[in-house]
Amino acid sequence: DRPIRPLFPEGFVNEVQVIATVVSVNPQVNPDIVAMIGASAALSLSGIPFNGPIGAARVGYINDQYVLNPTQDELKESKLDLVVAGTEAAVLMVESEAELLSEDQMLGAVVFGHEQQQVVIQNINELVKEAGKPRWDWQPEPVNEALNARVAALAEARLSDAYRITDKQERYAQVDVIKSETIATLLAE
Repeated sequence: DRPIRPLFPEGFVNEVQVIATVVSVNPQVNPDIVAMIGASAALSLSGIPFNGPIGAARVGYINDQYVLNPTQDELKESKLDLVVAGTEAAVLMVESEAELLSEDQMLGAVVFGHEQQQVVIQNINELVKEAGKPRWDWQPEPVNEALNARVAALAEARLSDAYRITDKQERYAQVDVIKSETIATLLAE
């Protein structure tokens, strides 16, 4: 969910679940890339506030060449196993395992993966035009600046002190006390 999470608008607190279930698999192909692409397509088609789609690609490096979505056998001889995910405009996530490669080779792999996933992003956008649900008319709740300022005045310094407590149970207990006292003060005002 790392490349998807930042694409929900600020203030969108509705629960969204994305569950990818593998029902059949080619043992030579890791299903993680397909799962990310499928999740992106589903969210894009749903009409919920989502600033996607994303694409994803696995990049290998074999015989001084980048390899798109290498098989398990190809990964055994690859100096790189890199997963990159992002939108049309930006890379959002990179994970990799690599033998000693230069910075330029690693950057080249990220750029290669991002370029290759553009086809997927374009296809998801075309699918949304043909079959997507209407976008939700969703607007974030207005921020109550006065309330935020009052809560900060009542709790910020105390929470800062509480989060310095190293014992987890004591820290949680102190945070609960601060929360309860802050709510009680606000209700009394």
